[in-house]
Amino acid sequence: MEPTMRPRVVAIGGGGGATQVLRAVAGFAGARTAVIAVTDTGRSTGLARAIGQIPAPGDLRATIAAFAGDAVIAALLQHRFDGRAVPQLEGMAFGNLLIAALAQVGGDFGAAVQQVARLADSQVTVLPVSHHDTQLCAMLADGRRVDGELAVRGPDKPAIARVFLAPPAPATAAVCDALRDADLVVIGPGSLFTTVLATLAFDGMAAALAASHGALVYVANTTTQTGQTETVDVVGHVRRVIAAIAPARLSAVLLNTGPVDAATRERLAAQGLAPLLVDDAVVAAVAALGPRVVARPLGEDGGADRVLWQKQDTIRHDTVRLGAALHDALLADLTRKDHS
Repeated sequence: MEPTMRPRVVAIGGGGGATQVLRAVAGFAGARTAVIAVTDTGRSTGLARAIGQIPAPGDLRATIAAFAGDAVIAALLQHRFDGRAVPQLEGMAFGNLLIAALAQVGGDFGAAVQQVARLADSQVTVLPVSHHDTQLCAMLADGRRVDGELAVRGPDKPAIARVFLAPPAPATAAVCDALRDADLVVIGPGSLFTTVLATLAFDGMAAALAASHGALVYVANTTTQTGQTETVDVVGHVRRVIAAIAPARLSAVLLNTGPVDAATRERLAAQGLAPLLVDDAVVAAVAALGPRVVARPLGEDGGADRVLWQKQDTIRHDTVRLGAALHDALLADLTRKDHS
């Protein structure tokens, strides 16, 4: 990358994490691309999948709405029916129905997503990781298999041993090209198994990351997640990501060291969540895995609770702090390559 050029940034994740990352890099990035998970099976997304026989549109819809230049279209995409007149539509996001309908009319899921992005005047490129309608599955520690994202993240089950796709499916050529051409690729933050590892599980993702000339950064989660990572510490998160992207290698891992006040701990505990511990021993253990570690306060200071549709809230990353950390990680990677 020439010093005078603004870096091309790709964020891999779901509607929340990828949005935070692409907002965070807005001050220094050139082209911004979101590579979005498509294996959710929640109520609204699941109904749209059944209607259109398509991959999950929910996180794609939310990402397009977050970067829409047209505020009315953004609100329309996010609008959820209350179900008073038609109970079957309770909680259904209109944008999910729109993507499903366009996919039916044109017979092309990817084209439907791009049509909605154009309609909303999206300020970033939003790409589904795959156009294939496949299911996320998991093998549990007791040897049982569970099928579907909702079951994979369900509570009160043994620990998740691994996740996989059934049937296996490829990432799109556009996604692989974007990864190879990026100057900075950011994985996460997001649900470890049902977003991050689910997206990396598509065929071609690891090879494209390995072929990329850019910096590859993982933004570690700030809290545990019910049904997924109650027993997985920060080092465990990083190990899983490293295994999923091999032979690609992480350039850096971003860890949040910010303090968590009592009110936030209480809010998290009410949801069955807990802050992920980051201390000197954790930093040393992550560094021993190979990547450069950027450990600093990255979370927002307080903030009101968010009401999320069938999802849990967490400690959100502050976009200014996250942007500065990502910029530092990119510069460190460029410096290392210049000296190698």
